[in-house]
Amino acid sequence: MTPYVLVQPLLEGSGADDATETTAAADSLAKVVLVTLNSPAKRNALSLAMCEKLSAALTTAAAAGARAAVLTGAGEAFCAGYDLNALPEEPDAQWLREHGPIGAMMRAVSEGPLPVVAALNGATVGAGCELALACDLRVAHPGTRLQMPPVNLGLIYTPEGVARLIALCGLGRARQLLLTGEPILGDEAHGWGLVHRVVPAAQVLATAQQLAQTLAEKPQLALHGTRVLMERLLREGPLLTAGAAEEIFGLRERAFNSADARAARAAFRARLRRG
Repeated sequence: MTPYVLVQPLLEGSGADDATETTAAADSLAKVVLVTLNSPAKRNALSLAMCEKLSAALTTAAAAGARAAVLTGAGEAFCAGYDLNALPEEPDAQWLREHGPIGAMMRAVSEGPLPVVAALNGATVGAGCELALACDLRVAHPGTRLQMPPVNLGLIYTPEGVARLIALCGLGRARQLLLTGEPILGDEAHGWGLVHRVVPAAQVLATAQQLAQTLAEKPQLALHGTRVLMERLLREGPLLTAGAAEEIFGLRERAFNSADARAARAAFRARLRRG
């Protein structure tokens, strides 16, 4: 059976033949891993199984020693959205609140153990667009199509997904995307702040890999804590609840006292002394 999600180490000279399922041996993973949504016949639409596999892939890669991930799609699309065949005709209240496994998957990407760089190789639509925006950084090419068409299907999108879109591109542009359902392309998405780099299509993956490697080299507790802090501020605003504030204080304290933070500060002082 073809795996829904592929994980492979991003090493010099590595290729598609290195791809393995998420159950791959821990020592086969590099500091940066490539995670590929692997349902090209359905344009990598997010099924129940794919959502669960993606969450598991990131957790497994982190446990195996990876420090960052690149997320892309097999074939010509990044992700065409939620698989409509998995959409219940009469969802219960819990599904409407959480959208099945998709909410857990988005959190696994946005505040999970690995920073994630999205390599947007093609169409990035609906839940696929939210998935891209949940990643820490995004690389696209001029022809990459970003689209949020849930209103066209009679759906109101999730509060968290809409809040993230507004935070990134502003209320006016979010209204345009959500209410018209019309797409924008890579260069316009860059101008709106939805993607960080626009490069020729052949360079998308390599550029995303370079960004992921930069993240992998940072002090990891500080990187993770900063990602979690931004997610809490997105959901709760600047006035954090007592529980969230205590969580962030604990993350800041552990990061400050970590070995890699001490090493980073020592290296900085050494550079200052050298002038």
